[in-house]
Amino acid sequence: MSGIERGTTVMRARTRAATLALTGAVVLAGCAEEKKPRAPTEQEIHARDFETASGVRGRHLYTCGDGAPLFVDFKDEGLSIELRQAEQERPRVLTAPAQGLQFVGDDGSATMKGNELRVTNAQGNTRVCRKQ
Repeated sequence: MSGIERGTTVMRARTRAATLALTGAVVLAGCAEEKKPRAPTEQEIHARDFETASGVRGRHLYTCGDGAPLFVDFKDEGLSIELRQAEQERPRVLTAPAQGLQFVGDDGSATMKGNELRVTNAQGNTRVCRKQ
């Protein structure tokens, strides 16, 4: 094989390798852009619907271990909750930095797991409430 033929063969091989690399990069870029939608969290679901006669969006009635009612309004796509003992009462507001994390406020915190809400006040007393 002459030097020209050998040079042409090497050039073709490099061109094929570059074409394959570019094709692979395009395919991978296309796959990376496809994001599967995640399932909504409990907080997001609660923020969209309501379950009390008031018809307030995001409002749910919970009953605590001592039998007392707790009205919980899920706001801001579930990143904020407003807690009330009675519907007309001024709420305690707690916020979470991201979905699924603890809600925190000036006078306490709350964590949510399924239909259970654990509310802790500033003194460290915890009430367990369940969604009705």
